[in-house]
Amino acid sequence: MNKLGVLLGVAALFAARDASADALVRRALVIAHNGSDDPSLPALRFADDDGVLWAETLQRLGVETTLLVDPDASTLAGARPVLAGARPPTPDEVKREVARLRAASLADDELGRETDVLVVYVGHGNTDEAGRAYFTLAGGRLDKASLYADVVDPLGADYVHLIVDACRASGVVGSRGGQTDAAVLAELRGMLAREQLATRPTVGAVFAESDDGETHEWSRIRAGVFSHVARSGLLGAADINGDGQVEYSELGAFVSASLQGVKGLPARLSIHAFAPTGAPRRPLVGPAPSGPSLTLSSGFGHSRLSVEDSDGRRLADVRRSEDQYVMLRLPERDVYWLRTPTSEARVTLAELSQEVLPDLKPRELQERGPAEEALRRGLFAVPLDKDFYDQYVVAAGLVPVDFSRAFPPAAGGGDFVSRRFAMASPSASSAWEVGLVGHQAPLGLSRFSTGPSLSWRDDTWPHLYYGARATYSLMPVAFEGIRTHRTTVQGLFGLRDGERTPLFLEAGLGWGVLGVTSPNKRMWDPTLLTTHAAAGVAGRLLGLKLRLAATASADRVTLDGDDRWDRMFGVELALRR
Repeated sequence: MNKLGVLLGVAALFAARDASADALVRRALVIAHNGSDDPSLPALRFADDDGVLWAETLQRLGVETTLLVDPDASTLAGARPVLAGARPPTPDEVKREVARLRAASLADDELGRETDVLVVYVGHGNTDEAGRAYFTLAGGRLDKASLYADVVDPLGADYVHLIVDACRASGVVGSRGGQTDAAVLAELRGMLAREQLATRPTVGAVFAESDDGETHEWSRIRAGVFSHVARSGLLGAADINGDGQVEYSELGAFVSASLQGVKGLPARLSIHAFAPTGAPRRPLVGPAPSGPSLTLSSGFGHSRLSVEDSDGRRLADVRRSEDQYVMLRLPERDVYWLRTPTSEARVTLAELSQEVLPDLKPRELQERGPAEEALRRGLFAVPLDKDFYDQYVVAAGLVPVDFSRAFPPAAGGGDFVSRRFAMASPSASSAWEVGLVGHQAPLGLSRFSTGPSLSWRDDTWPHLYYGARATYSLMPVAFEGIRTHRTTVQGLFGLRDGERTPLFLEAGLGWGVLGVTSPNKRMWDPTLLTTHAAAGVAGRLLGLKLRLAATASADRVTLDGDDRWDRMFGVELALRR
């Protein structure tokens, strides 16, 4: 009987472990409204389109999503499946959906499952006669008090994530926001400010604004700029450590990088990301279920890629650094258009899964006007690489993600894109370095030697690298008329980025030549066994990739008839290509 109890206990433990992947349930409420209750604010053009795309994005990422939207005629004509269950964004529907989400969260809690709820709002932001900020609903308002008392707090979820694009519109590129009065902006910002969230450690928020408190719509992508960039990030473009999840620090850094290059608009866009203080690394989404995906490997020949559907709706954009894997999860479509700044390809869903390569054709750009040009040239102009990410996290006061594992190459359908667009170039995980070495002079002479170094290192494996190194050094100042010349060629093996630091440790072994010259005599030993060890730091300074190391070398030499190790200590500074 005791044995049976032990076996059942072990079985229960394994069952609990196997169910851990399903222990977190994510749900979302998307509220999108074009209209305004202020006669001075014209209706928005794309808030309803944003709502549809938000719902499709979150569903693709495995989030059970409810959409509250009142679509206009053009949005209805798209006949997207998510509209079939959509309801109008009225105060009554918001309360009804909050009650349903609360019941679902309580039921999950009884089953031992954690719940996260994402609340996405896209619409007009404004203030009333008393200066109180609110978001506009169909036939009502959502002010600061009701946002938290009637929506966030009653949800009953373990964590709540707010994503807000509060907006207004004008012209081809319409400004999103309320009045531009400073007091109005302060009040709108206060609805989601860090001080407000500090009293709720399980609530986080992400929103954008510009210098005058507004964000922007762009007719080219039929969406708000912030909403589009944020969706692209959640679909995988922001996943800088490749763990399949997107945290606040990743999304904030990606949006900040994507907006940084936009110039020529009336005001500069900026991102605010406040992670839940109770769990600063709580992911907003991920891992995603299986579905249409594009994998861009380090061999992908283009840093910029856009994905659109056959109706011209922009689904995602990515701007990546040359050595970065990116996996984009795409909402399901029958046909996709993949576009770089100079080329484009039509890809069907079947081709995406079967790895059928598309034909590329020159791309025609049709954007016109100064604002259109500013967005076309500036949006996604700056890549989200690790250097930008590290700087953003420090400036924003967020907790960084875990870089202990590298982004794995994807298996299956999406990888054909990398091969189709790849250029004939070395892997982005390998790099050449040119440096300057300085060390004690050989043979125990009381001088120093200096000269150039050339290295190649391949960082394919996480935390490990291998490579080769060649050096030449000489004594610039003679010792009693004697100078030494030393040349080495060595293989390298090293460890890097241990404990999420920029430190490295390496060792090398190889062949060398040692020469001794004087005014009347020259001697050479071309058969040296030479060793190398180094420890140091690699990073970026003033935009340059540098490696600084303390070195220890030893050559097996024959001196006065005896074989011994000739040890030399020094330093090396190298510039990485």
